[in-house]
Amino acid sequence: MTRPTLRESDCGRCEVARSAPCVLALFALAAVAVAPSALGQAAKESKADAIGPWEIEATFKGDKFDRCSINRSLQDDIVATFVRTGDGLALELQSPNWKLQRGESYPVKMTLGPLSFDTDVAAEPNSVSMEIKDKKFESGLRSANALNVVAAGATIKVPLDRSADAFERLEKCVAKNDQAVQTNPFVAPARQP
Repeated sequence: MTRPTLRESDCGRCEVARSAPCVLALFALAAVAVAPSALGQAAKESKADAIGPWEIEATFKGDKFDRCSINRSLQDDIVATFVRTGDGLALELQSPNWKLQRGESYPVKMTLGPLSFDTDVAAEPNSVSMEIKDKKFESGLRSANALNVVAAGATIKVPLDRSADAFERLEKCVAKNDQAVQTNPFVAPARQP
C-alpha cells in the first residue's frame, strides 16, 4: 500500500495522489485565513442599512457604541461619509487613488448653496476629514442639492439627494444607540442604524 503524497503542480495548486492529506491541508489553510477576520469583528462591529443612495451604519467597539455614519459613493472611487458621534458631525472624503501625507492639513473651500467658508482638512494616506461646527451649514446639508469641496487641484461634488432623510436617520441612530447604553448598562444595545 502506497502512502498518499502531495505534489505541487505547475500552477502552484495542490495536486492529490490520494485526496485526504490535501483536504486536511486545505481545511487548515482555510481555518488560518478565517481566524484573523473573526477576531477583528469581535473588536469592531457595524450594521448597515440603505436610504436611497446613502448607506447608514452604526459602529460599535466591543460593547460600546462608537458612532453612526452615512456614506455614498461618488465619481473617481471617492466615498463621502458624514460621521455623527455624541460630540458632533464630521465629513470624511476617501479614495484609494489619493496619495496624501498623514498629518498634513490641506486648504479647501466648502460651498453649500449660498453658504461657503474656507477651512483646512486633516489628511490620512487616502482620506481627509473635517469637523462641521457651523450649525447653519449643518442644517443646510439637509436641503441643498450638493456640497462642493473645492481643493487646489479639483472640486469634489457630493450630491445631497435624499440627504434630509439620511441625516434624520443619522440623528435617530446616534440617539437610539447612545441612549441604550446610558439607560441600561446591563443590556447590550440593539446595534441598529
